[in-house]
This record gives sequence, C-alpha cells and structure tokens, in this order.
Amino acid sequence: MIRLLRLPLLSAAAAAILTVTTLLPAAPPGTPTRPVNHVQLLSPSPNPTLCNGCVQPLDTLCWEGPPRCTVVVVRVPPRSNPVTVHYRTVAMTAHPGIDYVGVSSGTLYLQPNQASAEITIQLIPNPGLTEDRKFGVELFGVTGAGMVRPMATVTIRPAPR
Repeated sequence: MIRLLRLPLLSAAAAAILTVTTLLPAAPPGTPTRPVNHVQLLSPSPNPTLCNGCVQPLDTLCWEGPPRCTVVVVRVPPRSNPVTVHYRTVAMTAHPGIDYVGVSSGTLYLQPNQASAEITIQLIPNPGLTEDRKFGVELFGVTGAGMVRPMATVTIRPAPR
C-alpha cells in the first residue's frame, strides 16, 4: 500500500510543502524495505529578511531507484507578480547520461502568490555504485524576483539492498 504524506517544511510565510511517498511493507515488522520516491530537502528555511520576494532552490536528497528527483524552488514571501526562472543541471560527482538526464535549459514559472514550484530531473538507475553522487541545479535568468542563491545540490543516495 502506498501512503502519501504532506509534511510542513518551511515557515508559514513560505507555505512550501514537501511531499514524501513511502512504501508501507506487507512484510513482518522489522523487515527492511527499499525507499520509494523519498525526497528530503536539506536546505534551511529561506529567510525573507535576506531578500524579500526572492527565489531559492533547495538542496535535495533523492534515493536511487525511483525514476525522478524533485528540486523545490521557493519564493519567500509569495508576491502578487509572476516569476520566470531558467535552470540547467551541472555535473559534480554524478554524471549526465550515467546517473541522471542532464538539462541544458529549462523554464519554471511561479504564478502570482505561488510560494513554490518544482523542477523534476529524470534519474538513471546505476545499481552498481554504492556511494552518494551529486549534481547541481542552477537557476539563471530570473525575471520578476531576486535570487537568494543560484544553485541547489542534489544528492543521489544508493537505495538500501
């Protein structure tokens, strides 16, 4: 059975919500299960006093195995104007075409009063590796808002066996 949980992650001003999907095992208690589409945001909550109405991508941890990883971009606090954000992936210890599908240019839109939006990156299963791999999601060409920081780090963690 799959249960969808919504966990508050950021301040009320940000109103961003992290969606985590977990697989509830049918096996006896204590039996290890593989995580399914488990995304954990690693960045601290954005501070609206640093840049009022600015956008920020949040560092993210994704388990290998699910086909997608989501990077949340938040705007603190939400404003009544639309925002356009361009993004691309940047190789680090993870490599495009081996660990994830690279994005050379993508566009994200935040509607008026929208607090957050998601960038979805396709992951490529690479079960032979046993250590974390990382890549960046870089924001650029932002219109309608300032930017707190331009890049989020995405960590791909091998799924437990």
